[in-house]
Amino acid sequence: MFGNLTVTVIDCDDVDEMTRFYRDRLNLKVLDQGENHTVFDTGNGGELVVESHGVRHPVSMAFTNVDISNAHNALADLAPTEPVPHKDGQRFSAQDPEGNRIIFVDA
Repeated sequence: MFGNLTVTVIDCDDVDEMTRFYRDRLNLKVLDQGENHTVFDTGNGGELVVESHGVRHPVSMAFTNVDISNAHNALADLAPTEPVPHKDGQRFSAQDPEGNRIIFVDA
């Protein structure tokens, strides 16, 4: 129901600096880049995202290939966000006991 944990998201103050670090120092391949984010290939189908969108979640993680309806119902006690469009599917998020964001995506 909860799919595969394949994405880690780091919320940061300086996306350009973080991009240079992960691209140039750790040699991660850039998959996508925008004004406020960079997505890196971490190998084995995983991604690292550095982003700055004005919402502070020090660490976020994403499960992919999720059964959105069942997962959303199973986590109802955590007050998850409502599912919204994401790429070709949907996503929603909830928080763990320490306030870290967990994203669930059906893609």
